[in-house]
Amino acid sequence: MNRAGPSPEQQTLSLQQALELAVRHHSAGELPKAEKICQQILQADPDQPVVLHLLGMISHQVGENDRAVHLITKALKIRPNYAEALANLGNVLRELGQPDDAVTNYYKAVAIEPDFVEVHSNLGVVLKELERPDEAVIHCQRALEIKPNMAEAHNNLGNALQELGKLEEALEHYQKALKIKP
Repeated sequence: MNRAGPSPEQQTLSLQQALELAVRHHSAGELPKAEKICQQILQADPDQPVVLHLLGMISHQVGENDRAVHLITKALKIRPNYAEALANLGNVLRELGQPDDAVTNYYKAVAIEPDFVEVHSNLGVVLKELERPDEAVIHCQRALEIKPNMAEAHNNLGNALQELGKLEEALEHYQKALKIKP
């Protein structure tokens, strides 16, 4: 009888299954369950970037933004080209009142994944807030090239155009946003 324990393939599979279960709990809003599974995975593999990122997102959702930044940053040290983690780090930093740092992370994310529509839309919002409406317009337009029926991007483009005094164009995009999402 072989008591050597599970093979590396079996361990990897079980870690993958655990991660999928954690993601399902997270998606269902069952954050404590997702967090518990993530903690168990980290006991076996403390440098698992997807789990660190997911724990960072859970922390953000429960208002622990400093912990979220720490965990997502740790994930990015392990996997620097993790576009989704860069985007979410940008979201957390924006909420923490660090829009310049958010923009930096958003730009890194779209450099890795040029068609990351949500990041282009978020860049539109933050750049407008930073009084850089010309850049905001570029990113909102890019979001709409990727996903023409994205109401948020139409609204964000309307805001940036309004800032530039292009009121008729802004109105068109506000109307498109309302048509898509009344």
